[in-house]
Amino acid sequence: MEPRTDKHVQLHLATPERPDPSTKALGADRPMRPRAAASGLTLFVDRLLGVLSSNAPETRPETLAEFRQHLDLIRREVSTVPAEPGLGAHLEDCLKRCEAHLKESQGYHADREAELTEVIAILREAATLMSGDSKSFHEQVLSSSDRVGSMLLLEDIKEIRRQISSEVDEIRRTVTSKQKRDEEAQAQLTERVEALQTRLAKAEEAATRDPLTNVMNRGAFDRALVRMTAAATRSNTPLSLAIIDIDNFKQINDRHGHPVGDRVLIATAQWIANGVRRTDFVARYGGEEFAVIFHDAPLAGAERRMREALEGLSKTKFEYEQGDERAIVRWTASCGVTQMFGAEPLDSLVKRADEALYEAKRKGKNRVIAKKRSFLASLTAR
Repeated sequence: MEPRTDKHVQLHLATPERPDPSTKALGADRPMRPRAAASGLTLFVDRLLGVLSSNAPETRPETLAEFRQHLDLIRREVSTVPAEPGLGAHLEDCLKRCEAHLKESQGYHADREAELTEVIAILREAATLMSGDSKSFHEQVLSSSDRVGSMLLLEDIKEIRRQISSEVDEIRRTVTSKQKRDEEAQAQLTERVEALQTRLAKAEEAATRDPLTNVMNRGAFDRALVRMTAAATRSNTPLSLAIIDIDNFKQINDRHGHPVGDRVLIATAQWIANGVRRTDFVARYGGEEFAVIFHDAPLAGAERRMREALEGLSKTKFEYEQGDERAIVRWTASCGVTQMFGAEPLDSLVKRADEALYEAKRKGKNRVIAKKRSFLASLTAR
């Protein structure tokens, strides 16, 4: 900001003041130098604030802009003639703001310096890793080159040939040594990457498997159903869905206890998994319920597989010690199975399998009920 030019002030600074007769009655027969001095001080403060605004220490952009706006406001108040009341308090507040801004600037630069120091350290480490071994290798090769060049000064041809042969062997050893180091570094890096991939795969599998039965969990089933139905629609291949529920499972828990109930769940999951193909998807659907997505399998094929699996399950038993006696648990399961019809919604497919399961329960349990899509539903489907 350009300094103010006050002609009135300049006039009083240039010429002596004479008493004004009209002010004698008020006792104001003193000269006006105090007012001139005050105007000179105003100009000085205005210039000083201008210097602070132009050279304010750097902080965050929004903080710096706010600080400069505050200084400009104070400059306008200082330049007002006559001065506004309370200007001294405003200047005192301005001084505190300047001190606070300076402290904030120091912290800001300290943080920036720490960030830059960290970046520089990372770059230095990367440069060391990239050039460390290569630098040593290049130095060895250049050293051999220098020695070969110095041989030109020798006059004995045989000696030259001997030394050249020796240097060639040395270069070959150097190159071979570096190649070996590179291969070892590559092998170590590959081993680390493979170990990381293995850990990630195990972590992903752990997140998708039911920890008790070791088949897939409900979340994995939901994702697989979306993926497999979409693939079946694209390839125009059949897909069937079965939902299985252990019969009277609450009674098993109440009579034999939850540890035995857990063993029943585990055995059921194993029977189902062993009774289907590797391409089929088995999951714990919830509680004592399981689900199977049959890939490229029509309804008749899925129904047959589930009948065989549940028939074998009904013939199994679990024996355990109950006090001094040996107890035996036998159980059965019911199943509802259906086939996807075209590109029908997933909730429609699941609902139909559930309805088939409930029908199997109503008809006496320990059976498989296959349910086709109704003719009316196929007519009203969009």
